[in-house]
Amino acid sequence: MSDDITISGGSTEVVSDALLAAHAVLGSLSVTLDELAHELRPALALGAGLPPGTTLVSIAVQDAARLTHVAATDIRSAASNSKRLARALLEAADQYDDADRNADARIADLSTVVGWAFGRLAPLAALAGMLALPQLLVTLGAAFNIGSIVAGSPQSFLKNLGHAVGSKASLLRDPRVVSAIRFAVSAADDGMLSAAGAPLPFAALADDRGTRAFGLRGGTSFVVGAGRVVGAFKEAPVTVQRTSSGPVAPPSGFADLASRIPPSRSDSSQVRVERYSGGDGKPAYVVYVGGTVDTSPVAGREPFDITSDLGGVAGLDPASLRATEQAMREAGVRPGDTVIPVGYSQGGIVATSIATSGDYDIPALVTFGSPTAGVDVASSTVDVAVEHTDDLVPALGGIPLAGDRGGGDRIVVTRQTYSGEVPAGSSPIDAHLMSEYAVTAQKMDAAQDPRLAAALSTLPTGGSGQAELFRGDRVTARAPAGGGGGGDAW
Repeated sequence: MSDDITISGGSTEVVSDALLAAHAVLGSLSVTLDELAHELRPALALGAGLPPGTTLVSIAVQDAARLTHVAATDIRSAASNSKRLARALLEAADQYDDADRNADARIADLSTVVGWAFGRLAPLAALAGMLALPQLLVTLGAAFNIGSIVAGSPQSFLKNLGHAVGSKASLLRDPRVVSAIRFAVSAADDGMLSAAGAPLPFAALADDRGTRAFGLRGGTSFVVGAGRVVGAFKEAPVTVQRTSSGPVAPPSGFADLASRIPPSRSDSSQVRVERYSGGDGKPAYVVYVGGTVDTSPVAGREPFDITSDLGGVAGLDPASLRATEQAMREAGVRPGDTVIPVGYSQGGIVATSIATSGDYDIPALVTFGSPTAGVDVASSTVDVAVEHTDDLVPALGGIPLAGDRGGGDRIVVTRQTYSGEVPAGSSPIDAHLMSEYAVTAQKMDAAQDPRLAAALSTLPTGGSGQAELFRGDRVTARAPAGGGGGGDAW
């Protein structure tokens, strides 16, 4: 297991403030050292004014003067170095601001060019595929027959083939593969525009970063629409009931936030709402939203399912979002109230939708393992996204929005969940488990980073609050309440 986390992005003002604070400390230190060197001048003069002698007193004074001279020289050197370092910190703050704004923008621009170039090759690739199809079918047929003979039967061959494919699934935990998939997701829309004949300048303006009509959001909308034609991904109304309530202390850190997210189980509540009294007497809420429970493509009574996953990514009105909003209303949340949404996986999609709805005052947003990199969150919100580098799910959100597209304020905390080589036989979903994100949250609390501290400073403080848990269900006759698979899926 890896022990290190990496914190990047965020408001450059937060980081610059930390550098400016260090600059102020160094400046004050240099002044103090200058003053100390000045205070030593009488001692230096005393030693210099004594004639050489042989008495113990005069020898002691001369030795003291010599040591004082050495100390004064070192102090003056330290003062000079402090001033120089303070100036360097100011320059570093300016350079950090520029680099932070430009880095993601250049990567996103590269994905546009690469996607467009591949799109230009699509017609040639399709023609080559058509010409090679007969030979490919013959080759596959021969391989299947030979494999069946060697394995003893076609069933045994297919079973062995399945095991072989499954043994390579751990490659999806390789951070390099995850990064490539993230890049490909962002480049896909430019490839589609290019294949349709759009020139590069138009593709760059009309792609998902510019219009949101293509790429992940547009492609997911198409999938949902096509699925509904054949009976999949159909939505329905939701009902919500309160399952429990009780007093609760305010969360004290990211580990606390992670531990309060409802588990992704078919027998569990999916939404937790905590109400606290703010310093101004107005209520403040922390809303926790869990991940996907049902992985069936056909929507049942469980609102936290694949249908809601796709609907959330497409920017539609999924059942999981409607269930969460209804739970918030039941808990007393009203438009304009202060709300801090916290979500895991699909719950992060829901939390981000709440944060960007414009209906509430959102001082902070915290997501764990969610594919929300392409969503523009207001700069007034401290946006903390926790993503494991070997977790495929957040990579499906594509490359984060660059500073020139409204994404420069997103704080991204990453960790690789293993050390060395990819563990043989591991599942691609291992890095997505909430238990792994809980470990990362503990490391975030220990990091003492000013950007993370800015997020924690928005949490309610003071006396205890009231916590309420809610269970949402779709109004449908397909399955019993909570039907579908369980576990920490997204």
